[in-house]
Amino acid sequence: MRKLALVVALGAAACAADDGSWVVRPPGGGPGTIGDPPIDAARPIDADGDGGVGLRGLICVVADLRMPDACPASGFAAGQLVRKLGDTDGATSDTDGRFTLAVTDPTVILDVASGATTLQASLIPVVNDGTLVQAPVPTKAAWAATLTAAATVVAPGNGSIALYVDDATGVAAPGVTIDLPAGAVVGPFYDRAGGAWTIGGGTGPAGVALITDLPEGSYTVTGRNAGGAQLAIAGVPVAADRVTFIRGRVR
Repeated sequence: MRKLALVVALGAAACAADDGSWVVRPPGGGPGTIGDPPIDAARPIDADGDGGVGLRGLICVVADLRMPDACPASGFAAGQLVRKLGDTDGATSDTDGRFTLAVTDPTVILDVASGATTLQASLIPVVNDGTLVQAPVPTKAAWAATLTAAATVVAPGNGSIALYVDDATGVAAPGVTIDLPAGAVVGPFYDRAGGAWTIGGGTGPAGVALITDLPEGSYTVTGRNAGGAQLAIAGVPVAADRVTFIRGRVR
């Protein structure tokens, strides 16, 4: 079961909408649609709500960018700073990688692992609905290996987007071509079997597209599959030296 599902503030979609919201839900949770905010955010990985005392989450250490939901036990998840994007203070994850952030916003962009020595700082937009959310963060080694496999680099001060594309049933969607957003100069890079990442050909078996080396800002990500089903996500945040994790669905 694919656990990662992320939310990004949705603005005007580049593609026509068929109803009034754009929320990608987990497998079995209903189809995603396109319209007004919120978007595709880190969905809960369980349903044991805490009555709204804060945003509860779990740092998921990613060793392979093609499998952000694997979430193996890792000591790297302990003692990491988790904060709302733009804040200076936040919470520190416990020995299991769990954290509680004192925020009440219905959607929050998490800034995770800032200043970490073993993890690549990441942005994860999430829905704050009282259930535990999963925050995928790659190791620095995994991120460096991914960039090497893609034969690309990210300049200091720039950021990247890791997009995970599902089909209408919530399954990883291969063969989806993602447009290079304004401001990008190379890519996107698509997953391939065996750990390779290539430009061209659309998403591979894991349904992943990486857009790297982007200046800080807010981006619109669009794409389509061979059958004409489309994807459009606006308001995707990119920050310096961070990877932004989002999930999209073609319809």
